[in-house]
Amino acid sequence: MAVTIEIPPSDDVRWHGLLSGAVRPTYKCLALRILMIRLTHAYDRSDADRPALIEELRSFFRDNFRFARDDFETIFKGAAR
Repeated sequence: MAVTIEIPPSDDVRWHGLLSGAVRPTYKCLALRILMIRLTHAYDRSDADRPALIEELRSFFRDNFRFARDDFETIFKGAAR
């Protein structure tokens, strides 16, 4: 049975917190750690396409949820600091 998960919309402020570095959870998923390094550096650039970066991160969670479930729950269930 497939699990359906509600990925927060792109206007959720938690995406900006993650990509700006204001929120820095400890990631268990190596692929997510690597992606976050690239996305946070890109997010800091003055010419950053921030909506596209948020969508890339949302897509990562949607496409890789079984690997990134723990990290998703930490971030979006209120445990991230």
